[in-house]
Amino acid sequence: MKKMDDSAQLVLIAGFTIGLAIVVSTIMLNNIIFASNMASESSIDANRYYVSNIRQMSSDALSGAYGFATKNQTSFNATLFNQYMSGYNHKAASVYALSGVSFNVRNSNFYDGYFTENGLLDGDSDWIVMADVNSTDSLLIEINDTSVLGNATNAFTVQAINSSGSSLWLVKLYNDSGNVNISVYDQNMSAVESGTSSGFLNITNDLVDGDDSFDFHFNDYTVNETYKLKFLNGTNAAGYFSMSGNLTDGTSFSRVRYKMTNATVSTSSGKTRINVSIPISIP
Repeated sequence: MKKMDDSAQLVLIAGFTIGLAIVVSTIMLNNIIFASNMASESSIDANRYYVSNIRQMSSDALSGAYGFATKNQTSFNATLFNQYMSGYNHKAASVYALSGVSFNVRNSNFYDGYFTENGLLDGDSDWIVMADVNSTDSLLIEINDTSVLGNATNAFTVQAINSSGSSLWLVKLYNDSGNVNISVYDQNMSAVESGTSSGFLNITNDLVDGDDSFDFHFNDYTVNETYKLKFLNGTNAAGYFSMSGNLTDGTSFSRVRYKMTNATVSTSSGKTRINVSIPISIP
């Protein structure tokens, strides 16, 4: 009887030992997997931050170069642009060299951006360009390619909306036999003005195509209002826009998109090599 008791105790001890070993092994395996995942995610986050930082640097550099090449110039000066970028690349390469990393950024040709949030065809087509606006001093729109413009049913639209969500003013732009049709609407969404243009609209100064008078009614319908400026159907138009004015807190604002470009950024070190093309809005 005693032998049977001893055997049962040994079986119980063996079972307990095996169970404990399984628990310990499971905990160790989980720790290894967790540590591996953390290291992997840390590397991914670092790479994302690295690319994001490069994107921002390149965007600032290309915007600065574009401004340098157009300031006090009758047209874009490619020589000045290249001089600026050459100087930027030299300075950036010197800074990165301290960490053992080579660096270079170059751009492709400039092209018209869509009136989407990021300037690309797959960007947000309906978006708020500026909110909490008290007054708009300048609002310019230039459509450079009427073939991109939609028709009357899906027209590119610029709208001023008050704080309660009601429309104060709206203008629709669409392709009209190769010209830009302009249709202005009031608070009741009733058409109050229409006409055609070659594509350049100076909305706050009531001008089209440089010096032709056209009553946009923008100042009439937005005076003494708090509003936001919104683009709709931004994928149905491409070109240039610029707006500036004052916000409700008294600060000034300015939003501009001149062009788009694809910047190719190359960096390399003993551990990593990155060669990426990044679409960048100018500025």
